[in-house]
Amino acid sequence: MTDAPRTTEHDDGAAAEMGDLLGGLLPERLAAGYAVFLSRGECPEEEAAGRAGSRAVLDELIARGLVHRVVYASSAAIRPTDPALAFRDIIHDLQRRLIESSDRLAAAYGWLNDVQRIFARRAIEQAPEEAIRIVTDKEEIHSLSLSIINSAQSDFLGLHTWRFERPLRKESSAQPPRGVISRNVRCRSIYSTEYFENEVGHHVIQSSIAEGEEVRIIRRLPMKMKLVDEEVAMLPLTPTGADGIALVKAPVIVKALRQYFELLWDRATPVAAPGRAGAVPVPSARGGPTELQLRLVGMMALGLKDESIANRTGMSLRTVRRHISTIMEMLSAETRFAAGVMAAKRGWIK
Repeated sequence: MTDAPRTTEHDDGAAAEMGDLLGGLLPERLAAGYAVFLSRGECPEEEAAGRAGSRAVLDELIARGLVHRVVYASSAAIRPTDPALAFRDIIHDLQRRLIESSDRLAAAYGWLNDVQRIFARRAIEQAPEEAIRIVTDKEEIHSLSLSIINSAQSDFLGLHTWRFERPLRKESSAQPPRGVISRNVRCRSIYSTEYFENEVGHHVIQSSIAEGEEVRIIRRLPMKMKLVDEEVAMLPLTPTGADGIALVKAPVIVKALRQYFELLWDRATPVAAPGRAGAVPVPSARGGPTELQLRLVGMMALGLKDESIANRTGMSLRTVRRHISTIMEMLSAETRFAAGVMAAKRGWIK
């Protein structure tokens, strides 16, 4: 216990400034009450409720550590906590609540996925015709295409053929929204070889990679497809998919389509990020092909011409042909077809 209450000079300007600072961190009633105590200093306990504005506000100020009780020999007083300590406690409290909110948000996403599965299953059981729905309205097709991408929680998979109702333009191409990728949704797409050989198609691929999408290319891709979270798939009824699609929600079919995508993914050739296009060849640890040579073999296997390979790697046509000649010598192959066979046998390509 101390001997007597302290007296503090009023500093209304500093207190008002502190109240403004705390206004964004605390409820207005608490920020204002704390500012009053800072301005006027401690006061007898029986006067504290009036100074705070109400007994409830005083109790909350004490609970949050913004003011505290001081006991003297014959009385008690309420004293404001040092601003630096008060701010530290407020920040710690905000951090704690942020962690709790993050945990609740993560749990809510899990519950949402469970709810979607349960209700999707019940909907199919009660209305089997909804398991596969045919859509022919172009505006609805476009709307569904965007909505299923935005609904992704863990995976978005896409197959892209070089077939369009109108010629593809750079400004009209669309990649998965950044918001989808930013919430840790894994986006993977397989493009047909024509994309890699066409200037606009190549722009689409590089833009997708720049946004965070994983991209591979493959020859003879049979159809377009969008698949989200093993929950729903969109399949074209025509080569372009612009005039009709099948929206598939039947779990057994969606899972089969997912397996089909994974088979294609394993066979497809990865596309490096734009910044790696001119990378220096890295020798194999055992004297085998360099990273660049493996990339070139993959492009050769896709049937790309020397000119296309040069354009996509940033090398001159002469350099590309020199590398290809070296690869064919390493494989003891006289034709590109033979080189592809030998490369596959050696595990250079999948």
